[in-house]
Amino acid sequence: VQMDTVYNDITNGPFIQTFKFIRYGFLLCIYHSEKTEEAMNAGVLLLEDILGQELFSKEVEVLLTDRGSEFYGIYNLEIRDDGTRRTRVYYCDPMASCQKGSLENKHEELRYICPKEIDLYKSGLDSQEKMNLVTSHVNSSPRKKLDGKSPIELMKFLQIAVWQKLNDFGIDEINKDDVILKPFLLKD
Repeated sequence: VQMDTVYNDITNGPFIQTFKFIRYGFLLCIYHSEKTEEAMNAGVLLLEDILGQELFSKEVEVLLTDRGSEFYGIYNLEIRDDGTRRTRVYYCDPMASCQKGSLENKHEELRYICPKEIDLYKSGLDSQEKMNLVTSHVNSSPRKKLDGKSPIELMKFLQIAVWQKLNDFGIDEINKDDVILKPFLLKD
């Protein structure tokens, strides 16, 4: 799994912690109001809570991220309080975001709905529920790379248990004809 942070205003937020499950092409986004080490650590723990320890250990064997200051302490999350291994954290080389290029490319899809030049709060992105709406649409969009299937379809086929956990968290499959990849998705 590759991890990063997406935002438009470093002083104001919101901050989107992104996790890309490479096997499925699936992007999970966690909403944060601050870009801190504590917030990003909480995001990893939330992902483990969503999936449960067993599925998390299987699906997130390796967590690849960059050297952003918000990820400095994430290596502390490798081992659980009971001494069992949660994951292994690896950092890209300095100035080498291409080492997690699959996630960087997935951010382009996220930017269809959350363009860089807009205030994300004013666009309507103000909660995890809205973030789940964005995530649902991005992952329901058919991909040429997946032979016309969506990341959700691939995940449901390859690992239904992971899909069920993410669906319980609030990610929904959107009918292909109803997918919206434009900023007005967030307007009430």
